[in-house]
Amino acid sequence: MSKKIRTSKVAEVIDALFSRQDTVTSGDVARQGGVTRQAAHYQLRAMVERGELQPEGAGRGSRYRRKALLRYHYPLAELSESDVWASEKRDLTRRDLDILDNPRIMPLLNFTFTEMVNNAIDHSKGSTLDVHWYLASSHIAFEVVDDGIGAFTSMRVSRHLSSDFDAIGEIAKGKQTTAPDAHSGLGIYFTSRMADRFVLSSGPLSWIVDHRIDDSAIEWLDAPRRGTLVRCEFDADTVRTPIEAFNSMSVPDRPGVQRSTIRVSLFQRGDNFISRTEAKRLAAELDTFDIIEIDFTGVRQIGQGFIDELFRVWQSDHPQSRLVAINGGPVVDALLRLTR
Repeated sequence: MSKKIRTSKVAEVIDALFSRQDTVTSGDVARQGGVTRQAAHYQLRAMVERGELQPEGAGRGSRYRRKALLRYHYPLAELSESDVWASEKRDLTRRDLDILDNPRIMPLLNFTFTEMVNNAIDHSKGSTLDVHWYLASSHIAFEVVDDGIGAFTSMRVSRHLSSDFDAIGEIAKGKQTTAPDAHSGLGIYFTSRMADRFVLSSGPLSWIVDHRIDDSAIEWLDAPRRGTLVRCEFDADTVRTPIEAFNSMSVPDRPGVQRSTIRVSLFQRGDNFISRTEAKRLAAELDTFDIIEIDFTGVRQIGQGFIDELFRVWQSDHPQSRLVAINGGPVVDALLRLTR
């Protein structure tokens, strides 16, 4: 393995650790990444030298924390997301950052930042909001942190769901909101598709959407988080655009037709899907879309009842919508043939 590839792997491990905990050690990185402590220490120190991490302690007790170069604190009462963005945008542009030379970055920040701040204002039921900006030559990132009831708790309670896992599944569908009169429910959905890496943490869980590796996951936090933390990262050479994210919910040459892609693995703690009950939970409110792609990536075992409930029973009850299975493999294909 070349040094460049190994360094990239260690950097990915560090990102994953920070999705679950506030500080990391070289031992954490070595164990998680299967590398030597020396390699882990080298990468951590390099990130310190680039201004990305702040070291704490000394020797074997050293820990590292992400270093926010800009920090803001606001009371949520009467806060306006447009005013917050206007002020912080001025601070960013004054720093004459090379990363902002990419014409795609500012439109992405404009949408995602205002949507996530507005989400905290309208949904969190908290009292304060903190914003952290992380600036590096390779990427720019922001965190929006509130002290409210938590995004997953809010969705779970409003939809009478059984767990935070189910809440993440609902949020991932798109068009799901706890305030339907005021919101379309698409803010988090689109934001998760615009950022090169998106993290939503609340309570005991983090939902991570990583477009760098084309994957998403749910991970346990080391300690439960009060309120909600949203982190959005944008690479200096990002090719993502807002219109690309908006088009992910539309069908070319078919105006007004809306689609969604549902990753089955987000709706279960394990990787096996057997029952009709699981299928019904996944299908809840999917009839708001015209075309729904059911993505079976990462699902190792599937039951005939699960497939039949979705692709025969639900499809028959909702003829105006069309289910499409993707990444299912030969087992799913065989079970689908049985439903026809």
